[in-house]
This record gives sequence, C-alpha cells and structure tokens, in this order.
Amino acid sequence: MLPKIETILYACDLEPKTTQAMEMVMNLAIANQAKVIIMHALEPISAQASNMIYNYMSEQTVKTMREEAIHSIRERMKAFLEEFTQSHPEDMRDLGSEPQLEVVSGIPAEAIEKTAEKVGADMIVMNSRTHSKIGQMVIGSTANKVVHHSRIPVLVVPILK
Repeated sequence: MLPKIETILYACDLEPKTTQAMEMVMNLAIANQAKVIIMHALEPISAQASNMIYNYMSEQTVKTMREEAIHSIRERMKAFLEEFTQSHPEDMRDLGSEPQLEVVSGIPAEAIEKTAEKVGADMIVMNSRTHSKIGQMVIGSTANKVVHHSRIPVLVVPILK
C-alpha cells in the first residue's frame, strides 16, 4: 500500500517570500485531505546572554518578555495564514480542516524534528535559502540538518530571491 500523507508539518521561519512553500503545503494538504500544522521555532538564548540578562532583569521579567515574544510570533503566524487564505479563498475552502499553529522553543532543526514526532507528521515542508557550498559546509543550514536527520520525508522549497 502506498504511504498516506495525513499530517503535514510546515516549519515556517516567518521571513518574507515564504509564499511558495505555503502554496506547496496547502496544495499537498488539499490533494491528500491532510491536516496542516504550521510551526515556528523560537531559538533559545545562549548561556552567556542569559547570564547577562539575569544580571539586569528579574526572572519574572524575562519570563514575561518570552511570553510576549511567543504571543507576537503567534499573531504574525495568524496574520500570515489570514493573508494567505484571503489571497486563495477558493483553494482554502477545499482544505479539510483549519491549520493549527505551534510556537515551540528550541534549536530550530531539533525543534522541527521533535514537533514532527509529537504531532505524528507524515511529511515536513520547510523553506531554504540558497547558500554557497562553503557557507553550508561551515555553517550548515536548518534545512540541511533536518533533511539528514529526519525519519520522515522532508520537502524543501527554495526561497527565490
């Protein structure tokens, strides 16, 4: 039996020009009547930065700032989805269910893999910027890490400049 795509995890970085990936996600979701989870990973601060912050702010202030950041990201995700829905109304009516939004904390590649496992995703879709070969060898990209560690298929949609 051919594998079914029932849940698609779209790892969205909320950068401009991500419409091509969103179009691909929705096209796949409609064709497969799959559930869509749109996620964004909020990177943790480094230990050094954390120590500096806690020297000047209380733990409660830092916690409040983090909650505000998560709320802001969620609002940006809602606006992105709303804008997409308004620009593709006929297509979006064919979607089986409304996409879910997830904001998770962690190193992006690891957060994507953990979220995919948690939600039972059958496929991960994500954006990728084109980097030079040397840049990818030295720095590595989130997409490259996910592609090489994922246990499920990963569709990488290039962001064209």
